[in-house]
Amino acid sequence: AVVSTQSTGDGEKPWDSTYQYQCKKKMFDQHRAELGDERAVALANVWANYHFLGCAYPQEALDAIKSWGPPPRDRMYEEKMRELRDREAANTGMGKPQQNKRQKLQIHM
Repeated sequence: AVVSTQSTGDGEKPWDSTYQYQCKKKMFDQHRAELGDERAVALANVWANYHFLGCAYPQEALDAIKSWGPPPRDRMYEEKMRELRDREAANTGMGKPQQNKRQKLQIHM
């Protein structure tokens, strides 16, 4: 989707899911007045990459986003989880090997 960088920081990235982008935008909007646009964009990206992609960052960056909390478990989150469960069920039903149940399902939204 084409998004104006004026109102949302640096805009949606090709690797952002709709859910991930909406969460990142919400964090940017919540913190831009306090931090300024440039720092809010940077930290919103750190927050999203840390929570959704498992990226590692220096402790200073993690300390800056610690109070922001995890992504919300809202309607969009629940829809994404249902979609992923349905996709996994369809894949296992098509003769694809089932993953070890002890293995943690890794979800990149």
